[in-house]
Amino acid sequence: MSKPAPAPHDWSHFIIQSMADAVITVDGNMHVTDCNKAAQKLTGFTRKEALGKFCGDVLQSSICGPDCPLRMAMTSGEPVMREAVLHNRLDQDIEVMLTASALRDDQGKLLGGVETFRDIGPFKMLEKERRYLVSMFAHDLKSPVVSVAGLLKRLRQGKVGEISDSQAAYLDTISQEIERLENLIAMFLEYARLDLHIITPMPSAIQVEEECQEVISHLTPQAEAKQITLEADYPQEIIVIQADSLLFQRALCNLLGNAIKYSSPGSRILLSVKDMGQEVQFAVQDQGPGISKEEQAHLFELLYRGKGAGNESGLGLGLAIVKRIIDAHRGRIWVDSTGGEGSTFYFTLPRQPET
Repeated sequence: MSKPAPAPHDWSHFIIQSMADAVITVDGNMHVTDCNKAAQKLTGFTRKEALGKFCGDVLQSSICGPDCPLRMAMTSGEPVMREAVLHNRLDQDIEVMLTASALRDDQGKLLGGVETFRDIGPFKMLEKERRYLVSMFAHDLKSPVVSVAGLLKRLRQGKVGEISDSQAAYLDTISQEIERLENLIAMFLEYARLDLHIITPMPSAIQVEEECQEVISHLTPQAEAKQITLEADYPQEIIVIQADSLLFQRALCNLLGNAIKYSSPGSRILLSVKDMGQEVQFAVQDQGPGISKEEQAHLFELLYRGKGAGNESGLGLGLAIVKRIIDAHRGRIWVDSTGGEGSTFYFTLPRQPET
């Protein structure tokens, strides 16, 4: 007599129990059908105690109720992600990031739902410490530099006595380096604040051509000093987008400023704008030395300076800041370049910000 076939393994149960994130599954009536060890640890309920309970009685999160993400996911069929505060059985409040999804069979019939969540308290604490460090850096480093610049200005004005021509030359050099240091500190702080979302875009209706021309006018003296021609090509129709004017101008100024810095005297730089429907594409094309394929993959990384930078000053913050600004607007940025044949930096911005 042949032996009966072994019962198939319940792989879904094994997978849930082995996951590092907390997982709770429910039936169509929102009653718990399973939970893993991580969920037991965060909620304070054992698996035996949780089974069959209404999920809100187990999770007790700040968004249980009308805005329950699990109920929303089961109704809409789309995953829902939220931050919430979970009040557990041990009377502890735990900040969690949770994702809720509907569970359906192959025919689309609703079987229930699943919610995964993890404790983000340590990450929140780390972010708070990073914000504090940026704030401390801004005060403790910038303040003495500003003070030195003020004292240097008084020296150059002869407030403490006459200075010779040779002394004046030294003071001019020191003044230039202090100004350069101030600019570098400002760029670093701007990058850090964008990266930590301390600075977030404040979108408003801006007229693209008007904003671009303002940046070009600002950089024209710098271009003329190198006999570089700045040109622009705009669509015939007026384009209006929702974006942060100051951040937009900063990003475009960085790209055009880089193009001027690395282009040869007598060359041409073209800013072109294209209407792509739901988004607008900007391109800054130069006739500089170009960028190798190997370097292109690292261009937007913090503190990266390519071989083509040569003797030009900088810390590799400009393009990193540009990328953070474009990312914050939900846009895209990339480069097309061949060594020795110039570069074109492209970026796009949506006409309307995501809600």
